[in-house]
Amino acid sequence: MTLRLISACLGLLIASAAAAGEVTVAVASNFTLTAERLVEDFEEETGHEVSLAHGATGQIYAQIVNGAPFDVFLAADVRRPFLLVDKAAELRSYALGRLALISRQPIDLEAPAEDFAGKRVALADPTVAPYGQAATRAMERLRLDTATFQPVLLSNVGQVAAVFQTGNADIAFVAVSLVDLINPPFVQSLDGYYPEIRQDAALLARAADNPAARAFWAYLFSEDARLIIAGAGYGVPE
Repeated sequence: MTLRLISACLGLLIASAAAAGEVTVAVASNFTLTAERLVEDFEEETGHEVSLAHGATGQIYAQIVNGAPFDVFLAADVRRPFLLVDKAAELRSYALGRLALISRQPIDLEAPAEDFAGKRVALADPTVAPYGQAATRAMERLRLDTATFQPVLLSNVGQVAAVFQTGNADIAFVAVSLVDLINPPFVQSLDGYYPEIRQDAALLARAADNPAARAFWAYLFSEDARLIIAGAGYGVPE
């Protein structure tokens, strides 16, 4: 290889590195696996690098309020992003979440009280996690009395999935997007038993001039991203 060609290749590599940027995305735990797929596709397509942080929506919101340096927030509700309107450059819905009931034995949703009796039932804490709020609404619709079983409250729906997998819960309320990972013996959709779980994203103001953050924001609503989101079991907003 000639010196001129080597210099040209080095120049291209340097230019490419200079063009690549970094974006930090905070994501609700229900969406973590899907976000990882999106990030893989986005990084391959753009060369930008994405750092993911995950947790309960309420916990991430509190971190942002206290100055956490996130560029994009993928929440599990619409309320927390709305409350960040003074810290956000843009807000937009990116997914419609779905809740499922998983169990080790069949459950009759027409008369579930007997099947729940004495069982350990895992769900996300409704004070910080929207999927926990959806689970409590589903339990109301199912007319379940929490005094008849053992509720196990976790900080986010990802932890709910982990607790079920380890055998420390008999029944769990989880995001549909996590069902394939858990591979439970029995799965029942709870569509119609809870209000719509509309998940909003916030492009935070601190990242408004970050080309990588802007690129990720645009990608999130692209057709490629919508196909990945739908394939993971979410509804896709119009």
